Amino acid sequence: MALIPVDNLGQVGIVKDIAPFQLPPNAWSDGNNIRVEHGAIIKSPGYSSVIETCPVAPYYITQLKAGTAEYWVVAGLTKIHVHNGTTWTDITRTSGDYNATAAENWTHTVIGGVLVMTNFVDDPQEWPLTSGVPSVSNKMQDLSNWPASVECKSLRSFRSFLIALNVEKSSVPNSRVVKWSTEAAINAVPTSWDENSATVDAGEYSLEDTKGAILDGLPLQDTFMIYKEDSTYAMTYVGTPFIFAFRQLSPTVGALAKNCITEFDGGHFIFGNGDIYINDGQRIKSILPHKMRDYIFSYIDGDQYKKSFCVTDYNRSEVLACFPSADNQSGQCDKALVWNWVNDAFSLRDIPDLGHIAYGTIQDETALTTWAAATPTWTTVTGHWASNWNTVENVLVFASPTNTKVYRDRVGYQADGVNMNSYIERIGYAMDEQNNPDQSSVKHIKAIWPKMTIDKSDTVDFYIGTQMSTEEAVSWEGPIQFNPDTQSKVSCRASGKLYGLRIESDNDSQWRLEGLEFEVQNSGRRGSRSY
Repeated sequence: MALIPVDNLGQVGIVKDIAPFQLPPNAWSDGNNIRVEHGAIIKSPGYSSVIETCPVAPYYITQLKAGTAEYWVVAGLTKIHVHNGTTWTDITRTSGDYNATAAENWTHTVIGGVLVMTNFVDDPQEWPLTSGVPSVSNKMQDLSNWPASVECKSLRSFRSFLIALNVEKSSVPNSRVVKWSTEAAINAVPTSWDENSATVDAGEYSLEDTKGAILDGLPLQDTFMIYKEDSTYAMTYVGTPFIFAFRQLSPTVGALAKNCITEFDGGHFIFGNGDIYINDGQRIKSILPHKMRDYIFSYIDGDQYKKSFCVTDYNRSEVLACFPSADNQSGQCDKALVWNWVNDAFSLRDIPDLGHIAYGTIQDETALTTWAAATPTWTTVTGHWASNWNTVENVLVFASPTNTKVYRDRVGYQADGVNMNSYIERIGYAMDEQNNPDQSSVKHIKAIWPKMTIDKSDTVDFYIGTQMSTEEAVSWEGPIQFNPDTQSKVSCRASGKLYGLRIESDNDSQWRLEGLEFEVQNSGRRGSRSY
């Protein structure tokens, strides 16, 4: 009988595209609502609703900061509202409601401090400044100097230009056209989009090398990257007379939908059409094959995939690729593939039927004023001393049109007050008591010795799984409750040629798994005792 160690359990993450018995020992074959951090597996944080009086079903959300003022702007399909930390204000344009669609949604950018948004149906919108700063007294309005009868799929700022991508002129699609403005002054939007004028720097260019439509674009260092359905282009400022030069970076790699590109420390993360890529400005590299690619792209709802989007959580060195799953009935994004770029590891988590996620600083309008009003109580609350619920910086903020709520991430370990199931699973181990892979011999699993911590003196459930062959269904023993404050091992009696475990929790508590050891005894090659 021997102890078989498995350490660095957060190094690889979840791998669903390779058979479990082919994986390295510290890889996981399944899991949900977990994340990787510093070589460990931990339960994903929960979320809770904030600024709960959201007056519109929020499909899109972004934060705008100006000095000490902070605004959360929420766009529905017909209205746009802003929250200034205290109250909501309707800033929908005075000319009438919008005509946005759930499938197309919105994009936003900021140029010269001015928020600009577009939805590919209405004229692009700007939130004008007062004395150089935003004001809730101002309504959104059609973008100044924007050409008549023109709409665009996405509008992004680059240097002091606005870049319109995939334009439609007088209802005629120009899906491969890039249109740029003349340069904008400080605290102002561009004064012209006239590509035929010799006195301004505005222009147009059609990317005709590939047939796909332009979906979106983002700046990367000194280059603006343009992502089509089937290819990627680099747009570089060269000055007069051409203003911009274009080159094809990839003839085969494109984005899945707009809002499916986000910036992180190493470049652009691209939720692509059939894969996930990173773009460092010089080359595009695939990062999903042999890990989660087959699983993710077989699990996305094929009718709703255009609602997918990406967001970067800089505070945790993570990118979330959010998508509507085939199991979801709302049509909104309910799952997120989470990539930790430090570990280069993937995990999965549930999200509450979202239209969009933003990153910023959030306040709770129902801030507590007395200890007696605190829920949960002082003795049961989690978090670090001196942490403050009222104002939290560097956090993800969710917009859920299905629930008509705005949520703040990283609040306890519940889904808006409801217990959230998390689990991690690995099957297919074949190590014998000499720690050699041996699929032909039977092993008796006597115990598991976890290197684990759980806050609140809580418990998790362990399950021990065994198989006599790779094609046989897993036979699970459990649940066996484990509390590391009072226990050092999970005692069990299970036999099989292949074995594994599952750790599961529904509690409002965090658990963290650094490593574990299996207590294994060899039992020959001709059969198994039955316990």
